[in-house]
Amino acid sequence: MGTVTHHTRRSRRLPALALTVAVMGAGGLLPVPGVRTTAPAQTQIADEDLVNVSGGRTVTIGALSGDRRVTRIPIELYVARVLAGEGEPNAPDTARQALAVAIRTYTAVQMGRHRREGFDLCDGTHCQVPRASTAAARRAVLATAGRILTYDGRPAELFYSASCGGYSESAAQVWPGADYPYLQGAADDVHRDDPPWTLALTLEQIERALERVGFQGRLRDVRVEERNRSGRAARLEVAGLVPGVIAGDQFRAAIGPVTLRSTAFSIEKSGNLLRFTGRGFGHGVGMCVIGAGRRAARGESMEAILAQYYPGLEVAPLGSVAVR
Repeated sequence: MGTVTHHTRRSRRLPALALTVAVMGAGGLLPVPGVRTTAPAQTQIADEDLVNVSGGRTVTIGALSGDRRVTRIPIELYVARVLAGEGEPNAPDTARQALAVAIRTYTAVQMGRHRREGFDLCDGTHCQVPRASTAAARRAVLATAGRILTYDGRPAELFYSASCGGYSESAAQVWPGADYPYLQGAADDVHRDDPPWTLALTLEQIERALERVGFQGRLRDVRVEERNRSGRAARLEVAGLVPGVIAGDQFRAAIGPVTLRSTAFSIEKSGNLLRFTGRGFGHGVGMCVIGAGRRAARGESMEAILAQYYPGLEVAPLGSVAVR
């Protein structure tokens, strides 16, 4: 989920499911006694098993390319497919389980965001990217079936990205008004050895990109004018253009969110060439997928990973809460 826009939450009651549940304690998620929270690695889990635990609940997915078909998918199978598309291929089980809970929560809150187009969610980065489910993804989904993160008794509006680069971003910095206490910027100590990424672009390339979003003039330079608490570029001066300033996230979107990996960058100018050096990949809000994998690899549980990236949230069965 590299690029996600903020939407107003909606409220409607979903039918109840008979699902397992855990609760959040001061130190993180606490499993209910007697509830198994992991599936044995040797267990063979098929797509049909996930259909069975979906309790009749489905998600309609609209394709953004090709024949633009709409597909109705049982929710737990959809979570497994998104986990295969958005997660790290070789991540430990506990990281996959944590991401499965985040994906399911995001799905519950964003259900119907494409209602005017005839489906719930799209299959691109505007929503979540599904792929064919894998054995590891199905195992993680079955182990967490039906569990979502909640805030004040409702599904929590949350996000995740590929890599925060060492410091997660506050939701309010990316989507004004999305000031959630559980989505604040914080240091993430599993990125200390990450090598920086670099990108070289000419002034002409940047000028053409900005022209496509309404800027005019002859670009002379790009400078970071303001940084936010996480160190990301919040505001850039684009000398020679009108308007003469642009928000960091808007600049990244204009250049291309895959080309310019994040707004956590510095800029050096050499003649007609600008060299960007940065860290992270994505908006950096919420769970860091790469960071979750590294935390799992050093022995952290699913509960600890969720508590790190979504502090203060509780876990409840999807069918027992109202969706905003």
